[in-house]
Amino acid sequence: MDPTSLLPKAESAVVVDSEIEGTTKITNIEPIRLQKRRIVLGVFLSVITSFLFTLACSWSKKLVRKFFFKESQLEKATHMWITNNDNSNNISKLVTKQNQVYFINRKLKYIYDSAMNTFKALEYDLKTKRELLKARGVLQPKYFQEEFGKCLIDIPKPNLFVYLVKELTAPFYILQYLSCFLWVLEDLAILSIIMISVSLIFTTINFLLLQNSAKKLRDMAKSLAQVQVYRGEDSFNQQGIQFRKIDSQDLVPGDVIAIENKMTLPCDCVLVSGDLLMNEASLTGESIPIPKIPVEDLDQPVSFMTDKRHCLYEGTKVLLARPAYQYVIAIVGRTGFSSFKGQIFRSVLYPKVQPFPFYSQGIKYLICLAIYVLVVYFALLPRLISVGFSFMIIFLRFWDALTWIVPPALPIFVSMCQTYSLVRLRQKGIFGIDPNKSLVAGKINTICFDKTGTLTTIGIDMFGYQLRNQTKFGKFIQKNQVNYKNSLEFKLFATCHGTYEIEGDLMGDSLDVELFKFTDFKIEKNPPQNVKSRVTNREGIVLDVLKLYEFESALQRMSVIVKDKDDYYVFVKGSPEKMAELSNQSTIPVDFKKNLNLLTMKGLRILGFGYRKITQEESERLMNGSRQECEQDIQFLGLLAMENKLKHDTSQVINLLNNASVDLKIISGDNPLTTVQCARECGIIPHDKPVLLLDYNEKEQQLSLDEISVFDDNLNVNQQKQNSEIEILVEDVEDLNEQILDHQQIMNKLIHHLLTAQNIKRSIISENNSLNASHCFAMSGKAFDYFWGQLPHDDIKKQVKQSFAGFEEPLDNVEQIKIQGLSEEELHIKLFASICLNARVFARMRPEQKSMVVEKLQDLKKMVLMIGDGANDCAAIKQANVGVSFAQSDAAYSAPYSSADDSIDCVRQVLLDGRCALQNALEVFQYYVGASVIKYIAAMITMSFGQNFGDLQYIVINYVGSLPYLKSISLSKPSITLTKELPNESMMALSNVAVLSFQILVASLGLVINFLYWNSLDWENEPGVYDGKFSKEGTLQTTQFKSMQIYFIMAVIAIYTSKPFKQKMYAHKIMILFISISLCFTLWIFFTFQGWQYTVLKLYDTNEQHGRSYNFMQFILTIIVGLVMLLGDEYFIRKVFPTNQKKTKKSRVKPSMSNHNS
Repeated sequence: MDPTSLLPKAESAVVVDSEIEGTTKITNIEPIRLQKRRIVLGVFLSVITSFLFTLACSWSKKLVRKFFFKESQLEKATHMWITNNDNSNNISKLVTKQNQVYFINRKLKYIYDSAMNTFKALEYDLKTKRELLKARGVLQPKYFQEEFGKCLIDIPKPNLFVYLVKELTAPFYILQYLSCFLWVLEDLAILSIIMISVSLIFTTINFLLLQNSAKKLRDMAKSLAQVQVYRGEDSFNQQGIQFRKIDSQDLVPGDVIAIENKMTLPCDCVLVSGDLLMNEASLTGESIPIPKIPVEDLDQPVSFMTDKRHCLYEGTKVLLARPAYQYVIAIVGRTGFSSFKGQIFRSVLYPKVQPFPFYSQGIKYLICLAIYVLVVYFALLPRLISVGFSFMIIFLRFWDALTWIVPPALPIFVSMCQTYSLVRLRQKGIFGIDPNKSLVAGKINTICFDKTGTLTTIGIDMFGYQLRNQTKFGKFIQKNQVNYKNSLEFKLFATCHGTYEIEGDLMGDSLDVELFKFTDFKIEKNPPQNVKSRVTNREGIVLDVLKLYEFESALQRMSVIVKDKDDYYVFVKGSPEKMAELSNQSTIPVDFKKNLNLLTMKGLRILGFGYRKITQEESERLMNGSRQECEQDIQFLGLLAMENKLKHDTSQVINLLNNASVDLKIISGDNPLTTVQCARECGIIPHDKPVLLLDYNEKEQQLSLDEISVFDDNLNVNQQKQNSEIEILVEDVEDLNEQILDHQQIMNKLIHHLLTAQNIKRSIISENNSLNASHCFAMSGKAFDYFWGQLPHDDIKKQVKQSFAGFEEPLDNVEQIKIQGLSEEELHIKLFASICLNARVFARMRPEQKSMVVEKLQDLKKMVLMIGDGANDCAAIKQANVGVSFAQSDAAYSAPYSSADDSIDCVRQVLLDGRCALQNALEVFQYYVGASVIKYIAAMITMSFGQNFGDLQYIVINYVGSLPYLKSISLSKPSITLTKELPNESMMALSNVAVLSFQILVASLGLVINFLYWNSLDWENEPGVYDGKFSKEGTLQTTQFKSMQIYFIMAVIAIYTSKPFKQKMYAHKIMILFISISLCFTLWIFFTFQGWQYTVLKLYDTNEQHGRSYNFMQFILTIIVGLVMLLGDEYFIRKVFPTNQKKTKKSRVKPSMSNHNS
């Protein structure tokens, strides 16, 4: 069969999304064809341009695409032009092999489906659950390994040669080579050799850092082990089948493997026989035992996304294996980069590049500076011609001018600032793997926190419970007030949980473990057959768990069927809202809402629980029935309160961040009221401000806006008074009588009084035209989904770009609606932006929603740092401009920074060092560029009289006069106090332009003054142009050389900015040492002359013809100019043009509840 017959003749193929792509997807593909004639032409162009064309192609994939390829039909295409979801492009070869057409992009193979005219990431077809239960061994593993690759996440190992070639052919380095070539032609070969050597050394250092980061990733990805596998013709459930051990990297999809205790899974599998207890910390960030059961005998496909109770994931660990027969057996489904763990590593290997204006703004400034330098060149051009320089020297001097403006080693010294930042943080126990994030961290103005495990401890403590007493709640019982532990609720606590005893240790969700400890029951090690678990206590009570339905996030509950002697029960425990919906409404206390709010607003984690008493016959029927049948007609029993405490220094760190005016938000999957109270306790929400919670009722398809009032927990106030303080404060809802309404009726009544969604939208905008603040905002995941779903699609935005222009910006005042005449759709977009900016809490957020919140904030020009500890935070951490996690957590996979300590103070340290690194990079840019221009001006002045600096003089100027200062600046340590100011990284900002331009102009004026004084005197036997070339010695170049040393010292002192980002200069010992040495050296050569000065540096004895007064006068002139550079910058430039950006918080939305009827 001809493979080309698989290809279509007309419509373009598309890529279909697949689960195994994770967050790194393809958005568009175009078939292209390689033109052989263009290859020949490209080789020719490369040769005649000395391979500059080759370099240009290596810098631009789009150039390669346009020059070497042309658009093509798929049947004639040789390659695919791929656009990824981070807007990057790749060119991948289109392969036709064994009746299969495919291409490979970012570690995944995409297979063509001729029937659907689509490409889709290659994934093994597990077929149906019923077919899996009859699976046979793989008979042709070599074929499957060729198709799917090795069962290995192979992180590429950096190659020194490849890295050096790639880095040393970057545009800045090419400019450096051009500079060195020009210097060789100008007889400055030694300077060129040293410049190339320094570049090579620093590039090699950067490679070693990259290699260290790659090694860390490779160690994380490594999961080699011996695995028992069955490869035979019989079904795996046949008696007597033989397993054999192989290396895990040789596993292929479809393999039947045996799962053993303590095993770390090397791939994603589906469980088909036996039960497992898994530690899925690599997925959730919490070491919670997760039970896994075999797939059911159903004619349904298997999904690794939805069938999680049957699926095992790479990197997770087996805590306990319970075989049904000889082994616990699973079928391999996904290997390598297709696995869940592989998806995480793909996102790390191919991160989304966040734009950062530092370099682009710097280039713009350099272009402006080029005009200044060229003006100097052409102004002195007639003089250069008149003194007798050859045409070649004049021509080289023109190109040399451009290399002086763009210092070729500039990227090296900027990267030094980034590298030293990582080194400083490492000393504080914070490990960084991406040097580029060092500068980005300096501009962070918004921090998003995960709640559990980040702001609070992972552990949780028992607080107490409250039982229903007929139609109302009884008295709240704290844990130390309990004496009798044999009642019905304790039987529920002892059995309705996910706690397991493994090797003498209780393992499970910390909530379940603490709850079980509270009961004083014990777990029996060897329960009877057909009993899931048995618990007993000292009073002889024996409870058997006959069936267990695990907690599911979608259902927000778990349940068990329990036998207590001759009695049988169904116990259910879950979120209070779900329990209220699930329970018989006649058993819901009339004060349910008040009591729930009371407990939640105290920062407690609340669960509801209930029961149903059944007969033995009912228990036997429910054992084979559905979960829905089991959880019917539940009698609501009470509320359970657990306490999740803040970490010891959370409040202190939050206070420091608030003082620095950093915008702080919590993005959590927890209950909104619990999250709001956590925000209050730690200081993200002020204690004296009520909070407006924006939620969405899916049944009613309506937004709701509830006010969570300020709650002071006074232990001296009785509970009845506390209950009366917890009200839902909504105007016009005065007729609510919670004494006679159940929970659902209360919710319906509130929704009825809250008008329509659009009216609620308008009511959020305050009447006083200020989105500021007597209230704070909180938003639920459902409300976020509602607003996100209403946003126009990207394609629609492109089609009506003008009509939506500016509507991503938030509303600042209500007058905008009147002035702009916004439509409802436009109002919706602006309102959503305002809410996202002003909300302090995002609660009940799914992992992908966390990432969407971060993305939305970035769209609104926020620089976002996300910190979290669980794998559910990975997407948001990756999306953020800067991501931080804890080294012990699995979110560290995707985080550029990970802290050895679990304190959130690491965030403050990252911000402090980021601001310092950014300021250092800015000052390195200013000093290096300024010094280069000053050197150029000095060189042009000396060349006007036929002289120039020699090799060793240039080496002293570049490496003795500049390198120590550049290194000192990059070594500057951060301030200990986080302030409201942010570094202004834009070199085109007026403040930065003023600082650098002032130093250049004053120093240039100083060099002219030094020249004018020299020119006012008569000099005998002064060297000049000889044979069309300049002389490398003379009194003029000696004078300029000495003066420059003073100007360099004054420039570095003026440019160095300590407040508010860095340590004071007097505390910077290395800087003071270098300045002292340089000053002593300058004074020495200024006022003394020894033979070595001429022999080594070609400096003349300027005292010989005019006495000591000449040097003294030049020194006085130089010092005066230097003081102008220093004092003018400090007391004029920085006063008129403040350098740092003041950082102010956005105003907060103040809802108006009084205009609901408008």
